[in-house]
Amino acid sequence: MKSVKARIESRNYPSLFQAWYGIDMPEYPQTTNEQRLQAAAKHDLLWEEPLSQLGENVDLTLGLVWDHDNHGLATNFTAESLSHALENRKRMLELNPNMVFLFEVRWRDAPMSFLPGNSDWWLRNEDDEIVKGWLGGWEPFFMLNYNNEEFQDNVARQCKIAIESGVYDGVMFDWSGNLEIIKKTRKTIGDSALIIVNIHDDIHDGMEFQPYINGSFMELNPIDTLSLAVEELVLNSQEDVNARTWDNIRDALVWFEENLQEPKINCCEVWGNRDDLSRMRALTTLTLTHSDGYALYADPNPLKTPDHYHDWYSFWDADLGKPIAKRVKREDGATLREFDNGTVIYNHYGNDSVEVTFNETRIRVSDGSVGKTFSVGGRDGDIFMKK
Repeated sequence: MKSVKARIESRNYPSLFQAWYGIDMPEYPQTTNEQRLQAAAKHDLLWEEPLSQLGENVDLTLGLVWDHDNHGLATNFTAESLSHALENRKRMLELNPNMVFLFEVRWRDAPMSFLPGNSDWWLRNEDDEIVKGWLGGWEPFFMLNYNNEEFQDNVARQCKIAIESGVYDGVMFDWSGNLEIIKKTRKTIGDSALIIVNIHDDIHDGMEFQPYINGSFMELNPIDTLSLAVEELVLNSQEDVNARTWDNIRDALVWFEENLQEPKINCCEVWGNRDDLSRMRALTTLTLTHSDGYALYADPNPLKTPDHYHDWYSFWDADLGKPIAKRVKREDGATLREFDNGTVIYNHYGNDSVEVTFNETRIRVSDGSVGKTFSVGGRDGDIFMKK
């Protein structure tokens, strides 16, 4: 079996990831275990977390489940789920030999079933009431006392259990992470396992965690005039607006690629209307030109369906092979990067349309057109395959 590093380096591009929830399209039915595995294996990286996903009545992909009714106190996974998950991992690696698997361990907040109600690991206010956490789930979440050293040790311990199961290659921390927990986790799991943290496009967090993490989960909602429906949806909800800019996303992605630990697994997700294809292409080509990372275009969190569901786009089926050069900033403001089988053009938000000319005939992936000269609009991008 390939090492984690070999799997990361061997994959072709575009390279997509699955954040908790997967493809949500009639063309990809997932009523059986094999169907779920085949859909998930179209991605090169995924992570899951049993308490949240099972709570939303969504089947897990790998399927490990903690062996305690209070997941925060678990010391192992159930024997049945471990056997099932190892078989699922084996099958997905048959379908996609370059997949990487991560497990989210809860550290910030959780449903009340996570711990006994009298646990010292809940965060309490001065009236001894447990503090409310995220309110966007299937039931209320409550804050964990992540400054409690025993709880920090417990998180690191559970991370080690997940990796020693043989199912996962590393762990994922949501909610911008916590330095002490990340440090303890790295010490506990060693240097070979992966750690990724949801730090959006916050370079300051990247600097703080830099010695310990392999990548950022960049969960993003860049607001622009071409996505007003998404903007209004987010602003009219009780969710954190998460209003990022395309400038910050680009700059943070470059910083994370240049500074986080090897092997790097930066995962860049942009929310949007599934029919906004130029937004999907902008996210995909930004990730392709400015990183060797993984991309995802998915539903906005405020929707009532489980988060991060997404379509699978034919644009992602282009077989670019591997990058053969670093990005090149063109005089017209667009960015170009060469791959084995084609060229990627990313045209940043706010830039005018640009004209791209090749010496030989190319096939434009977005519409199948063939020619030597093409136009690419602002906040858009495209892939031009060699014939």
